[in-house]
Amino acid sequence: MMLLIMPVLGGCGRQTVAEPATEVTGDVIDAQSTGSDSSLTITALKGGAADSFVLISENHVVVIDTGLESKADKLVEFLKSQGVSRIDELIITHFDKDHVGGADHIISEFEVGTVYATYHSKESDDVTEYLAALESAGLSETTVTQELSFEADNVIYTIYPPQQTSYADSESNNSSLVVRVNVGENSMLFAGDAEAARINELLETAGLESTILKVPHHGRLDANTEELIAYINPDYAIITSSNSEPEDQEVLDMLAAGGVQTYLTRDGNVTIVMDDVGITVTQ
Repeated sequence: MMLLIMPVLGGCGRQTVAEPATEVTGDVIDAQSTGSDSSLTITALKGGAADSFVLISENHVVVIDTGLESKADKLVEFLKSQGVSRIDELIITHFDKDHVGGADHIISEFEVGTVYATYHSKESDDVTEYLAALESAGLSETTVTQELSFEADNVIYTIYPPQQTSYADSESNNSSLVVRVNVGENSMLFAGDAEAARINELLETAGLESTILKVPHHGRLDANTEELIAYINPDYAIITSSNSEPEDQEVLDMLAAGGVQTYLTRDGNVTIVMDDVGITVTQ
């Protein structure tokens, strides 16, 4: 497998001992391509109003968020059913319980390469267990402070950090990392739990138009939600919701008005296969 590192303004890498978080301050391109064709399978797991996504290409595995602690066994079981023994990148978009809850289980059960995270905005038992698992595994998180990209199997992953460096507990959703995954002409934007202030930052960020939008904050309505949908201009949308915490009908109506085909994880796992030719979505 070929490994190519492009010049960067700042660096990051895998930490083999527990250290303070490393801040990424520049673009990183990590090419691990084996051919001109590429295919990526993205699974959005059913797990309540919580985010947990598994992205698998030929030689690479990325996990974006780990859902609730109570559903961690389902995430572990799914990964093992896919033959996964190593997670190359674990991305924690922010530190609410419905995004970081299962992280300690993932770190304990699998070999993990790089852990990308946002600024710590709150303390909780879930965060404490996550940090303890990192230390036990001899890992440290990499705090993303500037936009960065890496490439594996001809799939490009770009992480967009929030513009602030600290947040009140009540504003932790706006600390969300946003991740865009690109395969040829197709792409998916994972918008974390971005609320109005973070959405405004995204509206000022170039190059976010995507084929699929992971609707932020479980499909809850913000003043600029409709503007975000128009800006991203997706063909498909994924909403991570539950029967007890459903998405807002106004958001569904906005998506339908834009001709967007929407899938709800409360109806079951959603599987997306994305390659150079097109996209298939099944549930």
